[in-house]
Amino acid sequence: MRYVDLSTGTQYMGNPTMFESVSRYLMTNDQFTDTLFEWSRPLKASVVIGANQNVYSELNLDYIKQNHIQITRRAGGGGAVYVDSGNLTYAFVDTDDGTNYMNFKKYATPIINVLKKLGVNAALTGRNDLTVDGKKFSGMAAFKIGNRFYCGGTLMIDVNLDAADKALNPPKSKLASKGVKSVHSRVTNIRPYFSAKYQDISINDITEIILKEIFKTDTIKEIPTHVMTEIDWQKVNDITGHDYQDETWTMGKRYHDDNFHSNHYEGVGNVEISFSVNDGIVSHAKLFGDFNKANGNLKEIEDKIAGVPFEKDNLEEAFSHTHLADNIGNLTPAQMADLMVNPVYQQKQQEG
Repeated sequence: MRYVDLSTGTQYMGNPTMFESVSRYLMTNDQFTDTLFEWSRPLKASVVIGANQNVYSELNLDYIKQNHIQITRRAGGGGAVYVDSGNLTYAFVDTDDGTNYMNFKKYATPIINVLKKLGVNAALTGRNDLTVDGKKFSGMAAFKIGNRFYCGGTLMIDVNLDAADKALNPPKSKLASKGVKSVHSRVTNIRPYFSAKYQDISINDITEIILKEIFKTDTIKEIPTHVMTEIDWQKVNDITGHDYQDETWTMGKRYHDDNFHSNHYEGVGNVEISFSVNDGIVSHAKLFGDFNKANGNLKEIEDKIAGVPFEKDNLEEAFSHTHLADNIGNLTPAQMADLMVNPVYQQKQQEG
């Protein structure tokens, strides 16, 4: 394993998409054949949304615009997070050996070990959340290209929680699954949980402690390190300009369907579907969600249910031919059909 030192790229890190671009660069560059670990600390407030999420239902776009908060979309799955200079973002870049891709526990363990040393009784809960006292302070996500992937997350240390609460607007079904009514009541910074000895510890010092834990050393100088060169950064910048600057990718298309249904499924995450029905037939459907199967073929599912009679049996039959496990997660055709026909799942899509 090598540590990738991003400190030479200060001039680039104001762009919230750069973290995503660095991950993609390391995953696809033959120079980095070893397992890698990288670290990034955002310089500006931004909201990072998952690959399959609906910007218009997940974010308070008026607040975000008024407060000049940047929006970026990651290639990986997972949910929307608010990040600012009080947040630390980390990622492991690894090769899939059949056991480690989507193995959030493996990559969360060294982080949890360090936090416990600092006094935080942290735990991995649900699919991919790190929590303390039932409150989330880190969300993890994963993304795969070929047999390479990244798995990482965020650490909320000194984040502006009021801004996070106002910027994020998760579906009621997601909040209900956590037993809370708002983002603010669900998330927390971890500094208040540090023991007295570490109350004033800097984010840079936390970074060093975690690096020492991961590499099992007492000396930073002993850690195998690749310092990003200007050539590296130019290639990363090229990826950003090619893959992540398109507003269509970031914002997605807004669909004005008659129905917007949402439900949270244990072990999968939130699944949302925007759809219209004309003369008893599904005329359009679009899937969204924070499930981690970011590489799934959602269009295959959407195309299979368009033109199907809006009856549970017909929809269940259509969903049975859509490879739900591969494209979304461990859901049954009956669950997906019920998501569409049961009015209890109706949500109001936010105005953007």
